Amino acid sequence: MLVAANRDEHYDRPSAAPHLWSTKPSVLAGKDLLAGGTWLGINEHGLLVGILNRRSSGEPDPRLSHTRSRGLLCLDILGFKSAAAACAFVNQHEEVYQPFTVVFVDPSEAWTAYNVGQKIKTGKLDEGLHVYSSTADFAVRSEKVDRAHVQFAGIVEGLPSTTCSDKAAWVRSLHTVLGDHALGNGSIEPREAICVHGEVSGTVSSTIIFYSQPEQRLYTFNCPGPPCRGSFGEALQLNVR
Repeated sequence: MLVAANRDEHYDRPSAAPHLWSTKPSVLAGKDLLAGGTWLGINEHGLLVGILNRRSSGEPDPRLSHTRSRGLLCLDILGFKSAAAACAFVNQHEEVYQPFTVVFVDPSEAWTAYNVGQKIKTGKLDEGLHVYSSTADFAVRSEKVDRAHVQFAGIVEGLPSTTCSDKAAWVRSLHTVLGDHALGNGSIEPREAICVHGEVSGTVSSTIIFYSQPEQRLYTFNCPGPPCRGSFGEALQLNVR
C-alpha cells in the first residue's frame, strides 16, 4: 500500500502537521484546526483514509450551505478496524456534505466513496494505480489526471520493489511528481498543475505513506509546504496491531 498526496487548501486555513492523536484507536494524521477533522490519516489497525474536496458544479445548492465538515467524516472512518467495516458505516451514513471523494484502504481491500447531492455511493477498488483530483464529477477523466497517472506509473515501473523497501528512493521519485508545475494543453489555470499555486489557495503540504507488510508498520513522510519548495522529513511510524 502506497499513497502520495498533495493537500490543496486556502492559505489562511490553519492546520497541524501529521501527529499521533490521543484517540482510540490510535490515529496518525494531520489536523484541520478550524473544523477539527483531517484530510489524510492512518490508524493502528492498518486502515488508511484520505478525503478530497470536489469542486461544485453549476449553481450552489442552498441545502449545502451549512454542512458538516468533510474532514470530520474522514476522522469518523479512521475509527474503524477495517475497510469493510468503514464501508458498512459509509453505506448507512446520512449526514450531508459538500462534494467529496473518500478512499479507505487496509492491507486486504480498498474502497472509494463519493456523494451526489445527499446520497453517498461506494465502490470497491481493484489492485493497481489510482489517481484522484478535485474535478466536480467523480471519476471523470481529465488531462491533469491522465498526466499524473503517466508520471506515477513511470515511478512504479522504474522502482519495481513491491515491498517499498527502499523508501528513500520512492520518496525522491514521488517528490518530483508531487512538485510538478506542468499545466498541459496550453492551459493558464493554476489548478491544472499537480503542485498548485493560486492567489488564495494552493498546495499547502504533501504526504507520502507506505505500508510495510513484513514489518506490520505504516510510515508517514510529510512535507510542510508545497513540495516544489520544501522537503520530506523523517518518517513518523505507526505499528499495526
